[in-house]
Amino acid sequence: MAKISASEQKMLMLQHQMKENNLDLESFVKDMNKWEDSIKEKEKKLISEKSVNGKDLPPIRNSLKIKKKKKVKPQKDDDIQGRKPRKRISGYDYRSWDKLDIDKMCDDVDKTEKSDSSEYETDEEWEAERRKQQAAMEKDAGNDYFKRGDYTNAIESYTKGMGLDPTNPILPANRAMALLKEQKYAAAEVDCMTALTLDPLYVKAYLRLGAAQFCMKKFDKAKDTFEKVLQLEPQNKQAKFEIEKIEKEMKKEQMVTHDSLGPDVGLVKPITKPVNKRSKKPLRRLEIEEVDIEETDIRQAARSRVEESHSTQRKETESRDNQMFAKFTSPGMINAGSTQQTVQESTPVINSDISTKSQTEQQLDLSSVQNEAKTSISPRSEGKSVSPRGFSVPASSFQFQADYKVLKKDTTAFYNYLKKIDPSLYPKLFGECLDAEILMKMLSVFQKCFISAGEDYFPHMSKLTEVKRFGMTVMFFSRKEKQVLQHLFDNLKENGTISEKDLKQLKTKYEMS
Repeated sequence: MAKISASEQKMLMLQHQMKENNLDLESFVKDMNKWEDSIKEKEKKLISEKSVNGKDLPPIRNSLKIKKKKKVKPQKDDDIQGRKPRKRISGYDYRSWDKLDIDKMCDDVDKTEKSDSSEYETDEEWEAERRKQQAAMEKDAGNDYFKRGDYTNAIESYTKGMGLDPTNPILPANRAMALLKEQKYAAAEVDCMTALTLDPLYVKAYLRLGAAQFCMKKFDKAKDTFEKVLQLEPQNKQAKFEIEKIEKEMKKEQMVTHDSLGPDVGLVKPITKPVNKRSKKPLRRLEIEEVDIEETDIRQAARSRVEESHSTQRKETESRDNQMFAKFTSPGMINAGSTQQTVQESTPVINSDISTKSQTEQQLDLSSVQNEAKTSISPRSEGKSVSPRGFSVPASSFQFQADYKVLKKDTTAFYNYLKKIDPSLYPKLFGECLDAEILMKMLSVFQKCFISAGEDYFPHMSKLTEVKRFGMTVMFFSRKEKQVLQHLFDNLKENGTISEKDLKQLKTKYEMS
């Protein structure tokens, strides 16, 4: 037998492999055909069977609620404002391109855009959107000024943006940051509170508010503000760092106050140094010049020259004031029982001297004279408690502030003073805003004096809520102040004289619910 060459052997192997591949392909095609036939049979059975167990099949889930979308037919060129359909110009038709009016086509496009926009947008919505966009532009401009360090122009840009869009909390918060850089901490505090009224969950506003309060040394309020930040973001590192910083400052203040109240207050202690650190300069004698009568004469001469330069009208008013002051400071007029009587007797004299003034100016002069008489007879200089008998019911917020400055250190006197005031007068006395110090003093008097005396303080607390910006003052109460409020509400609940509904409403106004 002849030997088979290597090339012929490769050809035989290739033919054998091709036969095997053809056999595999045929078996695969047969399987696919069988599967297709079985699927078709199953499909026929499903189509033929319209019901299962004699019942119709249920509809597809939620198919009844879904509304079918209507097919919108595309508008033809004839339907758009009655225009004729444009013919497409060939790229080689140069004559048609020369005749084409491009300006007219642009005008037609502008008209269609205006008509389309008028269908779904009103003038008010367009104006509001325009103002918001302008406010965003002002905000971006303010941010650019802030990055450059130009805080004055940044504040102006943020202010313009707030005027355009007063509902955006980012603008007052950004202006507060610029005010902090300008060291205007009170204004920054107000802006942060404005931002928080618009968005109570704005963390950056809380952080800037706490920074402003810390710079004004309101450590308790700043700590409460940063604790609110941790309630919103427990992992906020800046708030944790600021709270640690505030606690250190509070400890320093406590140490300073403790040292200042020591037994050696006012004593000058000698400085003791070791011998090697003492100064080696020789001591020298200092001559002390005594100030004699000559200097007082010089001062009196200068004062007389100034008084001579005054006008005659000013001299008359000064002499009249001196006479009036001498009447009220004379020994016979100073006694607590007859203070109001002497003021009333002297009123005709006052009115006759200032007859040219208006009636309101006379009333102001009379109230100032009464306050001077009250302060002149106050026995606080003798170390005794202030008696509220000389203090009448205040008729204005100015009179209440003057009385409060005298009575705030004596709790019993302030308690007797508050009993004279009708709670309905609180909105008039406190005016536009209620000072947090006065409010806390009144609440402490309710706690210490009203409860022990068994008197009802519910009308006082309810009328205080009618003062303007009361909610803003209560919002920033510290923990200790809220403990006083809790004690007051617990006592009202134990007494049972107030209904649960009224008590709950009052609690919500004091933010204790």
